Amino acid sequence: MIIDTHVHIFPEKIASKALAGLEQQYGVSACGEATVSGIHTSMQAAGVDASVILSVATTPAQVESINNWVAEVVKTDNSFIGLGAMHPDYPDIENEIQRMRELGLKGIKLHSEFQHFIPDEERMFRIYEALGDDMVLVFHAGDEVIPVREIHTTPIRLSNVLDSFPELKIVAAHLGGHRCWDEVESHLLGKNIYLDTAYVYPVPGHEHITLERMVNMIEAHGFERVMFGTDYPFRDQGQEVNNIRNLGIDEKHMEMIMGTNAARLFNFDIS
Repeated sequence: MIIDTHVHIFPEKIASKALAGLEQQYGVSACGEATVSGIHTSMQAAGVDASVILSVATTPAQVESINNWVAEVVKTDNSFIGLGAMHPDYPDIENEIQRMRELGLKGIKLHSEFQHFIPDEERMFRIYEALGDDMVLVFHAGDEVIPVREIHTTPIRLSNVLDSFPELKIVAAHLGGHRCWDEVESHLLGKNIYLDTAYVYPVPGHEHITLERMVNMIEAHGFERVMFGTDYPFRDQGQEVNNIRNLGIDEKHMEMIMGTNAARLFNFDIS
């Protein structure tokens, strides 16, 4: 079982425009179409059994429509795990998160660089309280923009959230904080937080971490709290499957990273 815990797709009518904007902002080129059909083609080629859809609301007005769309995708296709969208300025946080539960969504994705918040500031606490101990919260952590801009979701701020909300199910994307490796090692490794591998494996032009350090961080954190992720369509799923499988980690722990950890966290039936 292979579960990609970090993919981005959009409704067909806006996918091209949304993808072009992200390509321009991050200075990268997509390797596939950011649509339902595009990710399906990629999953079939890569041998990926399920993908977790991550969506971000850049304004409060987008929250409900995004959640409706993700819920419809998940309802009609059991190879997807859906996370909804929430925005810090959305007026009815508690009721919308409860609606997400009823829609079958498994949690939310927050992106501080688009949504302009700091994870441990008090106005975020309503969201964390509403998520409770059953919904998953994925944070975009660190940042990939070059030159480096101010980073809001840093490992130490995520550690503060963990201290205040120990029952919260948190995933820190990009191995805890892209290009914040020293801080990840100091403040997150070994704690009760999941890390994904999205957009971390060093490739030409994006060699921000060595393979040795990547493996050491995974081992130090604990194999049971690391999950495979790609950041599709900005990394090729097939290539990333091969990249992670070739890290030299034994098969038992590799199975955990590639699928069983995610199946447990998202309560996904792997039978």
